[in-house]
Amino acid sequence: MKKLRFLFVLPTALALLSACGDPATAPESEPAAAAQRAVPEGAPRLVLVIAVDQMRADYLERFAPLLTNGLGRLLREGVVFTDAHHFHAATETAPGHATLATGTFPRRHGIIGNSWFDREAGEEAYCCGDPDHGVSPRNMAVPTLGDLLKATWPQSRVFSASGKDRAAILMGGHHADGAWWYGRPTGGWVTSTYYGDRDSGPAWLDDFNAENRLDLLFGAAWAPLMPLEHTEAYGIEPLQRGLSVDTFPHALGGYTVERSAFYASIYRSPFLDGHLGDLAETLIEAEGLGEDEVPDLLALSFSALDTVGHGFGPNAPETLDTILRLDRTIGELFDFIDERIGMENVVVALSADHGVGRVPELVVRDGGEGGRFGAEQTLCLQRLQARLAGRFGDGEWLGDTFYLDEEEIAAAGADRTRIEDEIIDVMGSCPLFHQVLRPADLDPSDPLHELYLNSQYPGRSPDLIAVPEPNVLPAPAAVVTASHGSPYRYDTHVPLIIRQQDGAGRVVEERANTIDLAPSLAAILGLDLEAIAGFEGFDGVDRLAE
Repeated sequence: MKKLRFLFVLPTALALLSACGDPATAPESEPAAAAQRAVPEGAPRLVLVIAVDQMRADYLERFAPLLTNGLGRLLREGVVFTDAHHFHAATETAPGHATLATGTFPRRHGIIGNSWFDREAGEEAYCCGDPDHGVSPRNMAVPTLGDLLKATWPQSRVFSASGKDRAAILMGGHHADGAWWYGRPTGGWVTSTYYGDRDSGPAWLDDFNAENRLDLLFGAAWAPLMPLEHTEAYGIEPLQRGLSVDTFPHALGGYTVERSAFYASIYRSPFLDGHLGDLAETLIEAEGLGEDEVPDLLALSFSALDTVGHGFGPNAPETLDTILRLDRTIGELFDFIDERIGMENVVVALSADHGVGRVPELVVRDGGEGGRFGAEQTLCLQRLQARLAGRFGDGEWLGDTFYLDEEEIAAAGADRTRIEDEIIDVMGSCPLFHQVLRPADLDPSDPLHELYLNSQYPGRSPDLIAVPEPNVLPAPAAVVTASHGSPYRYDTHVPLIIRQQDGAGRVVEERANTIDLAPSLAAILGLDLEAIAGFEGFDGVDRLAE
C-alpha cells in the first residue's frame, strides 16, 4: 500500500520574518514587500480561514450524520486530516490562533498564553495588550499569512473577526485592513485604534451596528434544535452548568430585563456565531472581497462553542446545539459566497485553537482518573510555602504563576537552585500534579516535554513548569464545568480541513501538525516567499498536500 504523504509540502525547514522579530516594534514595521508580481494562474480569489474555538476533533466524527450544512459540506468536499494536533502544551485561545495564523510554534511567535507575567513591569500582561492602542498584535513576533499576502500583493484585502479580541487580532496579523470583535455591552462589533477609529468604523460597519439585529432575539428563549430525547445516541450527557440542573430552554439575559445583560449573554450562546456570520456576509459585500484576481483573505473565529463548552461541558445538549447552529451558519455563509464569488474561486480552511477535556466528575464516575484543585491541593501548596519560609526566610517564594522573584531571592541571599529543588520536590508529591520541571530539564526526546519546549519563549515563560495529571481542572465546578490548557490529546487533537477550489474531498489519516496550515495556504496562493525580503520561513517542514 502506498504511504500517504502530506498535501502541499514546503521543501525546507522554515523560520520567521526578521522584520517582525522584535515584539516591541513588530506592529510598527511595514512588511518587506517584493517587486510586484503577477498572480499565479489558478490562485484563489478568496481564502477563508475558519477557526472554531474549543472544537474537539471527535465532534465532527460523532455528529457527522447531523451535519447537513456548512460543516457537512467541508467533510464531503475537503481534505480532512483526522489526526491533526497542536504540538504545543499551551492549549489556550491565543497560542492556538497565533499558531494557525503564522505556521510557527509559541516558542517562535511569542504568544505563550492568553496572558503571562511581565517581569519588567511586575504585573500580568495580556497577550494582545498595547499601552498605545489598548489591544493590538504587537506582542506577536512573526508575521501571519495575511501579512505575507499583503507583502506580496499590497492591494490584497485582509480582514478578521471573532467574538474575542485576541482571536481576531492574532489571526488578522500586523497589517490587516481591519479586525473586529464582539462588544458585549452593546451587541455591536468594535476594534482598537491600532486599526483606525475605535468608535467609528467604515460606514458599512456603522450601519450594521445601527441595525441592532440581536434585538430580534430579545424575549426569545434558547431552545434546542434537536429534541433532547434524540441526543443520547450521540453521547450527550445530562450533566449541566456548574454540575447543577439548568436545562433548556434558557432565557437570554439571565434573570434581568436589562439590555446590557442580554447582549452579554449572547456571548455565552450560539447566537454569537450567527451574529458573526451576518457580519461576515456584510463585510464580504461591502469590501468587495474576491471580486478580482488578486487574492483576499478573511479569517473568522467562531467563539460560541468555547463559551458554551466552558459552562456546560463537551457532552452537554447545549454544546451539541451550538455545533448544529454553527453548521447552519457556515452553510449560509458558503451559499452567500457561492452566489457572489463562486466556491470554485475560494479556498476554505477550518481548524480549532484547542480541544477540551471531559467534565472530571464524569471521568471519575466512569472509572477514570481525574479531579479538580481543591482543599487538598491548596493545603499541600500552603505547607510548601511554609517550608520555604522556614528555610529561606519570609517571602512569597511560591507565586500562583511559577515565576520566581529574582530581586527577593538576591535580597535574602538565598540559593535559587535550592529554592527550585524544594518546590520541585514538594509539588511533585502534591495530588493531581504529574511533575514539576525546570525548562532546562525538558528532554526533546520525550513527547510530552517536546510540547512544553514548543511553548517556551525567552523572557515570557515561567521559571518552573507544573504539569498536571490528565483530566484535572484548576477551578471548581461553580466557576467552570469543563476546560482546556493541558498537553494531553483531548486538548491538542483538533479538526483540520482544507477545501480547495475543485471541492475534491479525501481523508488523510496520517498525523498532521497545525503549524503546516499557514505554509499550505501560502503554497496554494502561490506566494513567492523567497522574494519577500527578510522572510526565512515557517516552523513546519511539511505542508499538508503534495
